[in-house]
Amino acid sequence: MSLPTLYELADEFKDALENLTDLDDQAVIDTLESLEGEFKLKSSNVAKYIKNLENTLDGMKEAESNMHQRRTSLEKKINHMREYLKNNLEKSGLKKIDAPDISISIQKNPYKLIITNETEIPSDFIDTKETKTVNKEKIKEALKNGEEIPGCELVQENRITIK
Repeated sequence: MSLPTLYELADEFKDALENLTDLDDQAVIDTLESLEGEFKLKSSNVAKYIKNLENTLDGMKEAESNMHQRRTSLEKKINHMREYLKNNLEKSGLKKIDAPDISISIQKNPYKLIITNETEIPSDFIDTKETKTVNKEKIKEALKNGEEIPGCELVQENRITIK
């Protein structure tokens, strides 16, 4: 026999509240206390499971952060070593080294544009973009102050807090 789910217990609790008007007061109290105890226990267990998942998630985030730091460090080291190798090849005047297991060569990169002063660029080379954004904070304040704004509504939802 499987234990009832939190959802089933919530339904039983609600049904009991609606249907217990025919019983005497002590029977009603006993039934509600029984259901309430099971409901609280199941709710506590669900909350503990949520906390466990949150702790697992925190561990994953920390591992991701550590991996990101290690990756960034390796990328910097690789870039530094590439620059070191390039500089020494250029210093020695060598453009290419062929070895049985690896080939090293210095090649020219594609042209790269560097803008030194944007204000001097002729307007023919300037593209203008127009963007619209909804100012949600302004709308939220207006709605809080009683204004009606078509296409908008102010909603306050509930959340669960587990400590």
